[in-house]
Amino acid sequence: MTIDIKAMLHRVVAEVFDENFAVANVSSSDDARLHGVHVSNRSDNERTAVIRASYTWMDALVPELNVQTILFDEDDEEAEKEAELRRLCLVMRAYLQGEGRVEQRRRLFRRSTVPILYIEVDSLEWRLGRHLSAVPYP
Repeated sequence: MTIDIKAMLHRVVAEVFDENFAVANVSSSDDARLHGVHVSNRSDNERTAVIRASYTWMDALVPELNVQTILFDEDDEEAEKEAELRRLCLVMRAYLQGEGRVEQRRRLFRRSTVPILYIEVDSLEWRLGRHLSAVPYP
């Protein structure tokens, strides 16, 4: 049985984000199998997040920092995919509620810096970066 990724995304987003958040669909003209939402806190429009899901991967992007994280799940188990998507949404909810800290890291070959976002959810620290991320597993 095929999993309806779009329905799962909307179900999990509705569970995690209450009326204090604005949620809008994000469409991808490149891939019809990729579904996404743009989420912002109604009381703090400076922080936003984009959460996307496909059948094999899901990611979260913080546009204002240009950092992201990605999870891969190639199983056919809907409950496992839903649990991973929920974890990702909880991290983005924490960020949108003002949690997390941003550190600037020096780039290897250039003089500029890149942001790294650290967020702790359920006693696990997530690290979101421009090209690398660290996803904790319990």
